Amino acid sequence: MNRDSKGFTLIELVTVIAILGVLAAMTVPKFFALQVKAKIEVESQIVGTIRAGLEVFAADQIVQNGVKKYPESNTTDDLLTTILNPVPADWSFDSGATGSIIHTRTDSVITWTYASTGGDSYTIGSRGAVVVP
Repeated sequence: MNRDSKGFTLIELVTVIAILGVLAAMTVPKFFALQVKAKIEVESQIVGTIRAGLEVFAADQIVQNGVKKYPESNTTDDLLTTILNPVPADWSFDSGATGSIIHTRTDSVITWTYASTGGDSYTIGSRGAVVVP
């Protein structure tokens, strides 16, 4: 065998490909986990913005009426339209006995419960279970 030839042997190439395969197998799941964490963090930031919008709404009520008041959860108005401009894509509000803030993603639907009787307090529940349509 001529050892003066320039190039790699088949064993060397297979070894490198095997090492790259092992590295890919270790990093790809972590990459997808980071995507999920990023989506959850973005949702948390938007819910924080909703909370800030609710505080601005209450401050406006103090200026206009002299009373701190949050929007009612069973209002027929769209809560998100009332407190956010513009409303983020794929986010909506469903009024009912307790209002639901809904984020419809391509792969799932997540809800948070908003509750207020129109008084000086409100609650936004924790992130609900992920529902796959």
